[in-house]
Amino acid sequence: MPCAFHSHRSRVVWARKGREMADRSTNSQFCLGLQTRIEAVYRESGYRLGWRLLCSPPSVLDGASVAFIGLNPGGAIRRNDHGELAMSRGSAYVDEVWDRASAAGENPLQKQIRALFFGLSLVPEDVLAGNLVPFRSPSWASLENKDSALLFGEQLWREILDRSGPELVIGMGRELADPLRRILGSPELSKVDVNWGRVKALKGRFPGGQLVVLPHLSRFSIVGRHQSAAAMRALFGDRWNVA
Repeated sequence: MPCAFHSHRSRVVWARKGREMADRSTNSQFCLGLQTRIEAVYRESGYRLGWRLLCSPPSVLDGASVAFIGLNPGGAIRRNDHGELAMSRGSAYVDEVWDRASAAGENPLQKQIRALFFGLSLVPEDVLAGNLVPFRSPSWASLENKDSALLFGEQLWREILDRSGPELVIGMGRELADPLRRILGSPELSKVDVNWGRVKALKGRFPGGQLVVLPHLSRFSIVGRHQSAAAMRALFGDRWNVA
């Protein structure tokens, strides 16, 4: 006759496995819904350069503490070697070869983003990282149907952030300020001088967390820059661990 403790432990283990399977199923269903909607808008809008939503695995949709959001994927060609909805594993900032680099993770923007994550004691693949608007274009100015694409991206990320509930949301590029404010309940933002001409970063609070909007790190490489060190501390407070 099996002991009562063993039977109880088995029930606990199977209950936990059942919850994990349900969570994975819910994650899969959520991802499928996102992919279906993105592909439909992509076709209807006549985009041709591909799309990308997340730069991390789908697991970050469930409980990532930090989100990092860019405007849209850049490039003049469709990249079939890059994931669309998400990475199967790892991080695009570590494991992919981008333009102007001959090896994975060596593009200057990838290095800046990894330096940011390092300063916040984050593992890149654990960050909810992605693009507000998933449709690729050589530049934001050249993206067709920008207004409708932006509205669509806000709808997607409102659902994504509601699901994941990050405590810190980081936007890259001043163009992200208004969309993220709308998504997060219109928090008031204050300017932070990054000691690069008239360029400013922004920070504010939303219910349950903090919003930081950085200048685009491909043009303003402020992470690891001595002249911008005080700004990083002002933006991130005790989270920032680089002197």
